[in-house]
Amino acid sequence: MSTLRHHLAVVAAMARLGMAEAVAYRVSLLIWIVTSIFPLISLVLWRALAEDGPIGDYDQGDFDSYFVAAFLVRQLVASWVVWDLDRSVRNGDLSVLLLRPVSPVLHHVIINVSVLPLRLALAAPIGLAVLLATGGMQVLDDPTLWLLVPPVLALAWLLNFTVQLSVGCLAFWLTKAAPLFDLWLGAFLVLSGYAVPTSLFPAGLSEVARVLPFHAVLGFPVELMVGRLSWSEALVGLGLQAGWLVIIGAVAAVLWRRGLRAYGAFGA
Repeated sequence: MSTLRHHLAVVAAMARLGMAEAVAYRVSLLIWIVTSIFPLISLVLWRALAEDGPIGDYDQGDFDSYFVAAFLVRQLVASWVVWDLDRSVRNGDLSVLLLRPVSPVLHHVIINVSVLPLRLALAAPIGLAVLLATGGMQVLDDPTLWLLVPPVLALAWLLNFTVQLSVGCLAFWLTKAAPLFDLWLGAFLVLSGYAVPTSLFPAGLSEVARVLPFHAVLGFPVELMVGRLSWSEALVGLGLQAGWLVIIGAVAAVLWRRGLRAYGAFGA
């Protein structure tokens, strides 16, 4: 029991450290949030296009709800481990983390998660202001589906984290790995539903996009929150999230173990 209390105390201390860093750099954090308002820019565009009538199964109110939810979900699934890991491998800071009583991966998990409440607190007023300007937001009609929202958001965050961890681990062999994540971000922008709801894609492309991990990170949680999914569709999406997490998590675990051996071989 004392060991458990010790580990809990360590986790709590790291969480406080992460929150303290976020508060200390709150201006930078706010700038980061503001620079991620691309869904709100898309909202303006699609709202104007839908002025004369619905586009597909989206009218102006649907676009308002979708893109405000996309903006908020983007804040809740955010992670930056790829940049932190890339930097710590290159400058040797990882050696210090390896000497601590918790895994460096757990360290990054705690630091990243501890900032999410502050991110949401800063982003929520922006979302609220947009909703007040556009007339409100449509949400889940079936209150029981709200039971799925927390696990769906948690899996979306974990999936984003493991993707970044996988790319970050390439820093063990490459001079700089973080720029490779731009390839993921480019595909994410197109295929996740971040700029365009995937249900509006051409037939064929829509079905493909909706089974990819990009959609599992953002489009699926957004569609669930704005009430565009049935229970069966939500459970299928949850299964896809879990499946991708197993696959990408396994890749991250292999890269991490082999990377540490390579890192140690250079005497770091």
